Amino acid sequence: MLGLECGSMKNQLIGIFLLAAVASAACGYPEVELAEDKTVSVGALEISRDEAADLAAFIDSISFESVPNLDLEMALTLVAMPLSCLDRPHAAPRDRSTYLDETVAARRPGYERNRSFYGCWDWHSAVNSTWAMVKIHKEYPSLPVSGLVREKLNDHLSARALEGELEYFETAGGFERPYGYAWLLKLYAELRTWDDPDAPEWADNLEPLAALFSERMVAYLADLERPSRSGAHSNTSFALAMMLDYARIVKDNALEEAIYESSQRLFLDDYGCPTAYEPWGSDFLSPCLEEAALMAEILEPDEFLTWFEDFMPQVNAREFLPLTTPVDTSEEPSNSDSEEQAADTQVTEPATEGFSGDEEETRKTTTSDEEQRRIDEETRALGGKSHLIGLAFIRGDAMNRIAAVLPPGDLRSEAYQKLAALHGAMGFEAMFDADYAGSHWIGTFALKYLLTEVPE
Repeated sequence: MLGLECGSMKNQLIGIFLLAAVASAACGYPEVELAEDKTVSVGALEISRDEAADLAAFIDSISFESVPNLDLEMALTLVAMPLSCLDRPHAAPRDRSTYLDETVAARRPGYERNRSFYGCWDWHSAVNSTWAMVKIHKEYPSLPVSGLVREKLNDHLSARALEGELEYFETAGGFERPYGYAWLLKLYAELRTWDDPDAPEWADNLEPLAALFSERMVAYLADLERPSRSGAHSNTSFALAMMLDYARIVKDNALEEAIYESSQRLFLDDYGCPTAYEPWGSDFLSPCLEEAALMAEILEPDEFLTWFEDFMPQVNAREFLPLTTPVDTSEEPSNSDSEEQAADTQVTEPATEGFSGDEEETRKTTTSDEEQRRIDEETRALGGKSHLIGLAFIRGDAMNRIAAVLPPGDLRSEAYQKLAALHGAMGFEAMFDADYAGSHWIGTFALKYLLTEVPE
């Protein structure tokens, strides 16, 4: 591919942008192996497995290549991903409601006009891709592709398209709650705070759907008895943290109060987070880190420190090791044990795009059951691999959020920041290794990671 070398991450990113597509690279995470001196070697990083290890020495041992900044070059790379998928329709919803009956899916007529978030593999990824385009355009208004970005925003955030979204969600039950709701509210807050001549109109168009989601979340949280501690879309902590940002920005007092109340009710008594079991299957979130990052926003500083010390192992302790050890995604992907991932992963083949009922029937008759199973398994495996790659950015983001609230001079803050950078560097190395299964969403989380403020 353009003569790019695996070791040159920067060139790899530029090449991806120029092609406006996703390319697989041979780069991967370094191998993790137990050394004789009871340390775990991860590239240049050595993490002591002795709980009494000196924290300062642990910090000094963390080594990694530099992490990119959000400069013009990186902005172009990241915005290329949503631009290349926003108009690429979701795949046919295969293997759903087919236990006893065969179903034939037909594309909804006129979906380009009365739907906003029909691209980028699935609904929530289309929403967070739209947020990524807005955020990058806010940061770099003179981006060479800014005209194309505005064209996409005009199409996907039109009054007609969002009226269609609202009509659908009025009877959609719990579809995309809470994860998709959180991204939609984040997008709305981004538009409301954008000093751009078109942003108020886009925000006004989105406001009814945002208001519906906010109202539903208040009712949902009031009845929520137990949180989801999943490492995937249903995770409660991740969604509440993003919704809290939205509520503070737009002064949605009802939702903000609901988040404060439910967070303390659901999480305040937690202790001893089982970090040894992360990640599970093909997690793309860290349940322990996300819960800690949420509670850092909810509790007063002194109260958080007391809670945090009971909840999370010491950063240089053996129990914390799984959160510092990268997941090796360099091998060929294999099917994940995560049922949630399998359910969330849709098959996306060129043959299914823009399908009609007749075309879908033709595809079914021309693809053998065995071949179709193979395609489905490979797609699910790439989806699981993409989750484990994205986990690096999401861990880094959560670690930086935790570091930001630890007291000045607290060595744990420095440790969390360095580990966040380590994960970020690894995420950028593997960002394009899962093809379209990764490119339709990972760039959004890379951007979120790069935007997280860290202490000076």
